[in-house]
Amino acid sequence: MRSIEASASETPLKSVMRSPEASGSKTPVKTVMRSIEASGSGTPVCQKTRASVSNKLKKANLDKDWPSPKNHCSTGKGWGNAMRGITFPQSMEMYIQTYRGHCEGLAPTLKRKENCMSNVSRIKDFLVFMAHGVDRLSDWLFLKDTKRVRGWSKYISESGRAVTTSLLFLKTVNHFLRYLSASKLRGCRLTQSDMTHIIREVRANINDLKKSVTVHQFKVKRNKLDRLPSQAELLAAMAAAEKRIPDLLDLMASNPTSITQYLLYGYLTLYWSLLFGHRPGVYANMTNTEVFEADRRGTAEGYIIHVQDHKTAKTFGEAQLVLTIKEFSWVMRWMGIKEGLSGPQSEFFLFTTGKQASKNLNAHLKRAWADAGLETAVTFTILRTALADNIKHHQDPQSRSILARFMCHDVSTADRYYANTPGIKEGLKIRSMFRATAAAAASSSEGGLPPSATSEVDSGAESSDTSSSGPIDTPDEGKGAVDSTFSPRCTVQLRRLIWPRGPC
Repeated sequence: MRSIEASASETPLKSVMRSPEASGSKTPVKTVMRSIEASGSGTPVCQKTRASVSNKLKKANLDKDWPSPKNHCSTGKGWGNAMRGITFPQSMEMYIQTYRGHCEGLAPTLKRKENCMSNVSRIKDFLVFMAHGVDRLSDWLFLKDTKRVRGWSKYISESGRAVTTSLLFLKTVNHFLRYLSASKLRGCRLTQSDMTHIIREVRANINDLKKSVTVHQFKVKRNKLDRLPSQAELLAAMAAAEKRIPDLLDLMASNPTSITQYLLYGYLTLYWSLLFGHRPGVYANMTNTEVFEADRRGTAEGYIIHVQDHKTAKTFGEAQLVLTIKEFSWVMRWMGIKEGLSGPQSEFFLFTTGKQASKNLNAHLKRAWADAGLETAVTFTILRTALADNIKHHQDPQSRSILARFMCHDVSTADRYYANTPGIKEGLKIRSMFRATAAAAASSSEGGLPPSATSEVDSGAESSDTSSSGPIDTPDEGKGAVDSTFSPRCTVQLRRLIWPRGPC
């Protein structure tokens, strides 16, 4: 174990994380983050930055000088996260990219690629924290410090992030460490025992956060239920969508504008969400090919659009939109209007100027909701929750299961939260059930044993009398006397209790 005090020849990694203004250097952050090749040491900093580090930083106490939210590279969101600009020694960087390819899989979607890139940034956050003040990184021995692993977990949970985000950081690192343990690269000098201790520490920190995460999730669900729109607002939104969609299609056919186009998107997705409660990814990923396929397979009774790419396709398969002839005519009319519009168009039904699926459907939904004259704040998640809540209270269990599966909704997960966050009516009903249980118990104790218990006692007495009527060989009473009606195994166990075997 290296000493806590950094020697004069070491470069604390925290010095790299400080802004150029704080360090007195005008070198851009991206230039500072470029790594040198892993020859000799392999600290992910450039030589120019080494010379500008003050002696005070070189002798910093690592226990008290861990990176903080103000100077740590894990600041910014999305593409602005500075962790994306950090590279490690070549062998480590290649291994991290191999892990990223493993997570992306064979045919990754754009969303999955973005998620894997975010996971790599979280892993680099962990590695940079652990490598603070360490000269040699390519052997991975800097991960053996379980105290620092605990310090990183504490830093993550106290850096202003939501507790669920902190748990995501820990789970991502745990998955990477398990991958590292199962397929270590040649230069890694960590033993299997070392990996076991490191992973055990991360898992312990995950377990410590589970209580806070559960409480946070219940609070979020309770707040979500408080923000649900009323049934009158849902019906008004449905009526407004039925009226406005044909009008907006007429406007797009005569005078197409982006404002009208996005308002049409908002009304279409609002109407479908009130019917089926799907996530926005279902509407965003619906392609022209899937629409034409529904048109080919349609009947005089209606049409079904099967959407393959959505969040829970692995669990529920394709998502469906069942439309009447009138509703599907809106869809086909928009397909015809799209072909007449100038400019590049994507393969998606709700196309945008780019080639990817639309990511602003929530904004379009809110615009349509406000255009309908409704004031309650709304999102796709709120509409989905409102529909699931109506199904729960107004459908029998079998029908609820069918409807929940159609909307790609896991009932068991929902019941875990909503059952423990009842409204005032449900709470009063549960309270009356407790009182009824107490009253039943009191009446039972006053009237003696219940009939079922009395019958059991009587039947037991009859069986006892019947068994005693036959001839029984009763042994002489005395120390160690055992009833001959015992099974041989019980007899042996009882004798061992009475005469324990002692030393000869």
